Amino acid sequence: MTSTIAPQVSHSTLVPREHVHREALSEVYLTDIICDRYPNFRIGVHLPKSHSYYSDHLGVAAGRYDTLLFLECFRQASILIAHRHVDAGYDQSFIFNSGDLEVVSTGAASLRVGPGNGELAARIVDEKKRDGSTVGITLEMAISLDGDLAVSMSMVIQWMPRPVWKRIRDSGRSKLGLEPYRPGIAPQPGREPHSPAIVLPAASVGRTLTRNVVVGAPRHTHEGHVELDVVVDEGHPSLFDHPLDHIPGAVIFEAVRQSGLVAADEFFGLSARRLEVTELAANFTRFGELDLPTTATVSLPSESTSGTVLFTVVIAQERVPIAECQVTFARSGRALPAHATPAHEVVR
Repeated sequence: MTSTIAPQVSHSTLVPREHVHREALSEVYLTDIICDRYPNFRIGVHLPKSHSYYSDHLGVAAGRYDTLLFLECFRQASILIAHRHVDAGYDQSFIFNSGDLEVVSTGAASLRVGPGNGELAARIVDEKKRDGSTVGITLEMAISLDGDLAVSMSMVIQWMPRPVWKRIRDSGRSKLGLEPYRPGIAPQPGREPHSPAIVLPAASVGRTLTRNVVVGAPRHTHEGHVELDVVVDEGHPSLFDHPLDHIPGAVIFEAVRQSGLVAADEFFGLSARRLEVTELAANFTRFGELDLPTTATVSLPSESTSGTVLFTVVIAQERVPIAECQVTFARSGRALPAHATPAHEVVR
């Protein structure tokens, strides 16, 4: 009688940065990929304990791995799977259509004394086809640290040849009255620059570094919402790891988190130091243009519990939504239970 032992994912080195669309090696967080049986995958994850963006938090969030760091691992995993196992060429351009993330256990997501090595389990649950070829996938994924499930996420992505991407981008910008994109392009005449001169104090959004703040001062609208300008810093080393012709999802997600933190203070007097993200979902409806003003509008939550608060956030340009999102925060002292389910029981 013989038995087969599944190989363990390695954490000895990083995957090639080109395989996850990163330019800096310091922004790569995956170490290995194993396809046990298509469409199931196991991927090595290495989380930095010190990072100028992901580690810059005050209060309760400072004791956890950043929720958006987990999200970035999921994003990189989706691209790695597409390139390595779904025949998406390296000359393709990718689109992040939607994502829904949940922190399953805040205890499992806590910082460790040793390296933040973990395993990401992923399964392709749907494929988008065009002319017989796969051009997009839907994934169910989960990250475990020390065998404990920390975070899960569903994600939809697609890809296309770069010439097709350029035609779509040029056509979309033309409909908005914008010229074809070029690096350093300025707003069209009569349109306001998108970056406000002054951002909020870093501590008001749970940060210590001003550079990591992506929202301006809040404004209350007649509808009872809170509206903030979104600051897009193309020189940010993590949010813009490499030049792009649109606002990346990383900026959108950070704007959703920070605008929700501001709204929690404005509506309920809750300090950012006592809040941490436990759920985050986004549906991207249009490209965010770098040369248009961008706003985040937060609605007063219709429901909440004693330990959590949920906000709907719409990211828009010239009043047209580019992303429709929801974010849920847990209050310190009322956090989620530190229970966990093995990843294979979540990603089947």
